[in-house]
Amino acid sequence: MEERLRLAQKIEALGQLTGGVAHDFNNLLQVISGGLQVVARQSDPQRRERIFASMRQAVDAGARLCRQLLAFSRRQSLKPER
Repeated sequence: MEERLRLAQKIEALGQLTGGVAHDFNNLLQVISGGLQVVARQSDPQRRERIFASMRQAVDAGARLCRQLLAFSRRQSLKPER
């Protein structure tokens, strides 16, 4: 019984930690998103599009990670995708 309680406490602490990390990471994504607006002023259209594409990919990947971390911290079921 004590071992189960200790495991539950560890899992709860891990969930709280991941929730905090997810929220902090989400704040970073907001900074990246704002950077997209600044890069829009780039004069070379081809270079601007390459930068936009890279930043969009980073934002999308970060957002997916953030959703996964938040789901874990809230004990929501994840929907795995291929």
